[in-house]
Amino acid sequence: MRITLLSVGSRGDVQPLLGFGLGLLAAGHAVRVAAFPSFEQQVSAVGLEFAPLAEGRVSRRSASAEDRRWLERGRGRMPALVGFIKDARSVAGPRLKDALAACEGADAIVTNELALLLGWQASEHFAAKLVRVRLCPPPRMAQRPAARVVRQLAWLVMRRWLTPARREAGLPSLPRREPLGQLAAHGTLELRAYSPAVVTTQAQAGPLTHVTGYWFLESDLDPEPPQGLETFLADGPPPVCIGFGSMVDADPAETTRLVLDALDGAGQRGVLIRGQHGFGELELPESVFAVETISHDWLFARCAAVVHHGGAGTTAAALKAGVPSVVVPHMIDQHAWGRAIHELGAGPAPISRRKLTKERLQQAIATAVNDGAIREHAEALGKQIRAEDGIACAVDVFQRHMARNAEPSALELTNG
Repeated sequence: MRITLLSVGSRGDVQPLLGFGLGLLAAGHAVRVAAFPSFEQQVSAVGLEFAPLAEGRVSRRSASAEDRRWLERGRGRMPALVGFIKDARSVAGPRLKDALAACEGADAIVTNELALLLGWQASEHFAAKLVRVRLCPPPRMAQRPAARVVRQLAWLVMRRWLTPARREAGLPSLPRREPLGQLAAHGTLELRAYSPAVVTTQAQAGPLTHVTGYWFLESDLDPEPPQGLETFLADGPPPVCIGFGSMVDADPAETTRLVLDALDGAGQRGVLIRGQHGFGELELPESVFAVETISHDWLFARCAAVVHHGGAGTTAAALKAGVPSVVVPHMIDQHAWGRAIHELGAGPAPISRRKLTKERLQQAIATAVNDGAIREHAEALGKQIRAEDGIACAVDVFQRHMARNAEPSALELTNG
């Protein structure tokens, strides 16, 4: 089969699909990955075909301060969702054209949540099978009657700016009824790429919904550990790793001061992952080592605990490593992952970014490192997750679904 994987989002959204793509490739399928241009090198490095998707203002990191505040503001889902919608609207026409070009000739289109509308439009246009991928559980409110009303109202708003983009691409008008809520009724396969040991309430979610286990990419896309890090690790007890991924920080220097003070107060060494936003121009003590980027698989297993934002990819890596997590959620699903880790006993209660203080972080770090029950729960979860093969499970489910739903050939119709 010819399969296009559509991914809108950051590295944590793209990397699991690369793992799944390699699984499909090994099974004999032709695989193309459509993502933002900044991921071309990573896609090509693992041996998959790449197609670009246009980036909006927010995804290019060139949004106004107000646009970015929509992504970062508050505890609930709505402000961030408005930010993502504004991002999509800023580039609706070019992104739709890119998605159609990437999906042309595909027998199946596999899409993550942020690219679902693109994937649905392409599958409708090309009569290709659509497969939905969730890296996070759907929110509890999604099944409430009020959620359908909210989706329909949002659809009517989006439809107004999607219509010109579709007209430019030569596509017909969109239906007035919101279509994505009806995907399951239309036989759309849904793959949930997380462990049933972590989200236990959804291990059996329905005949078209499969919790497969995490999709870990075995190919290492990160550079070798920087000079001096292995020496630093060997010179003392395991450190606490701290990094907030792609989250925007209005004052990196102030956040760094807070982190350093919390580590010092907890009596812990630390490894800071700067990411693309840095930590400000501060001199670090000898007890702290800073890196730009590094393999989570390599580093996390060598740490006493991991402080992170609760992104799906980082959460999965910390759980796989079997070390406690201190989650500092910034938006949307990160709050749910923070609660899940705490409920599983693999970390202290999450600390919302808006409520983060030196004292709270210091106490959470001390609890994560010193609480024996937390360490045992984290180790046990890591052992379970490492024993799973989420990609093999997902490929098997995908192929069986496609075989059951294949269109009958002309010969079969004739003989029938």
